[in-house]
Amino acid sequence: MFADTTNQPNSEPAQEVQHSGLNLIGKVMNSQAQFLDEQLAFGLLRKHRYVFIGEKHDNPAHHELERRFIQERFADASRSNQGRVVFEMLDNSHEAAIRQLQAATSLDQMKQILNWPEKGSWDWRIYGSTFHEASKRSALAFGNIDRAFISAVYKNGEKNFVGVDRFSTALNPPDFLKNYLLDQIFSSHCGMQSRETLTPMLYIQLAKDASMATAMLQTDAAMLIAGGEHVRAETGAPWHLRKKNPQADVLVIQLIEVQADSIDLDTYIKKAGKADLYWFTAATESKDYCAGVKGKAAQ
Repeated sequence: MFADTTNQPNSEPAQEVQHSGLNLIGKVMNSQAQFLDEQLAFGLLRKHRYVFIGEKHDNPAHHELERRFIQERFADASRSNQGRVVFEMLDNSHEAAIRQLQAATSLDQMKQILNWPEKGSWDWRIYGSTFHEASKRSALAFGNIDRAFISAVYKNGEKNFVGVDRFSTALNPPDFLKNYLLDQIFSSHCGMQSRETLTPMLYIQLAKDASMATAMLQTDAAMLIAGGEHVRAETGAPWHLRKKNPQADVLVIQLIEVQADSIDLDTYIKKAGKADLYWFTAATESKDYCAGVKGKAAQ
């Protein structure tokens, strides 16, 4: 079940936003189309055991919010067990380094201990300070799979999941899940490859989501920070976590970029998928990542 955010104090029905979608920035809406007071939303963040945060990776506003979420989640001294903060951006190759980190480890020291590359998939300038917020509370944790395992899955597919509890939910997924993920992977590859040739990427996506869900369940409470697709309630890491623990106390928060020319709440929600809270933020510059790829293919 989703978290019950109905009939909360300091909430009001969401009204049509007039004139500009920018009026939505900073607002928080629940699954019952009620706008919530920010402090109430932070209270829900602290209350629920397993919290999923879906970001857009290059949006500074999302990273600022995530640091605030970590601060708020660990702010209540009476709630001593808030568990870990699990990151998509960290994988099991970082496990030994994470164990070396202390609450007093500085940001620069952390970068050295993690042996963070100057160039790589994840920019330290973006994620370092968010890691540090979690590390100061001795809560930093990896969630993802490393490159060696990605290569193995690409080559051998589901065979890598057999008999491994970490990936048990990635084995024999239901058709609706496979079809949805293949559609998303096909779109992200700009329609330039057939769905059949993208099957290895499907297994990789399943492995990533299963791994992040398993990492969360290593403690009695956890918060995951990952891309929005990874935290979709019905097809991402929350699905895998519920498969392992159907009674888990879960809260899904999607961070939603607001477009100035769009005031249609239904469109935002449909794009983000089912969630308990939708947290509206400023947007980064919109890019058509497929324009160049398709143009080159046409030459």
